[in-house]
Amino acid sequence: MTTTTVNSLVRIESVLDELPKSEKKVAQYILDHADEIVRMTVHELAANANASSSAVIRLCRSIGVAGYSELKLSLSSQISHSFKSGYYDIEPNETVQSIKEKIVSNSVEVIKETAMELDETIIHHTIECIKNADVIYVYGLGASSLVADDIMQKWSRLGKTVISYQDAHIYAAILSGSSKNCIFFCISNSGETPEVLRLVDIAKESGCQTIGLSRFGHNALSQKVDLSLQHVRAPEAQFRSAATSSIFAQFLTVDIIFYAYVSKYYDDSIEKIINSRNAVLNYTQRK
Repeated sequence: MTTTTVNSLVRIESVLDELPKSEKKVAQYILDHADEIVRMTVHELAANANASSSAVIRLCRSIGVAGYSELKLSLSSQISHSFKSGYYDIEPNETVQSIKEKIVSNSVEVIKETAMELDETIIHHTIECIKNADVIYVYGLGASSLVADDIMQKWSRLGKTVISYQDAHIYAAILSGSSKNCIFFCISNSGETPEVLRLVDIAKESGCQTIGLSRFGHNALSQKVDLSLQHVRAPEAQFRSAATSSIFAQFLTVDIIFYAYVSKYYDDSIEKIINSRNAVLNYTQRK
């Protein structure tokens, strides 16, 4: 990923609550004084944040940038493009118009930043895994089950065998006896859902390739799976408007993978999509 595509402010917001105390002080100072950081040395930033220079360097590693120079370059680019994070929570007695504007703003921000942050190398590896797999098992709990169903619907149209259950017990039994040429594709916004993590362990023991979709950060799911896809994490919100935005980011990630897959294997994919569409039309056609 090139330096110009890295949005350091969004990455910092995504991992802020997970950072050690010293790094968190530096991170919060950067969020509050982004336009000033580009003129500071690493020692000046550390002093202003009441932290050490080593904490600044550790923060750079935590958000996936090579060093302080790259961090400043990223911040400079964002400031020059008038970057402003647009995440808002719902407040008492708001008008419908205000709520519409906030939800749209939250969704646009998380979708835009997720598209910038997605690792293209991981996407290409994901496409090849899906192409070569005999069976794709997908699992998500709660709202993430909607994303799992979307994966099933999309790749089923391309002739792939895709299975989606919401019952973790059924999945544990299926995965324990699965063949080695299978994928377990799981979705967890937090990356810490216990049921998902246990199923990943079972899938790996059976020799399945594992793919995880979670929010940006060093969560347990990203560390366990073979391929980790990560979307931007919207700031937490009391009324879960952030959770709504995260679902949009997950659907976007699946869409990008799907259309990249279709583009790479265009002739075969288009033929299968047309055949599946005709099959549905024939089935629903009145006699």
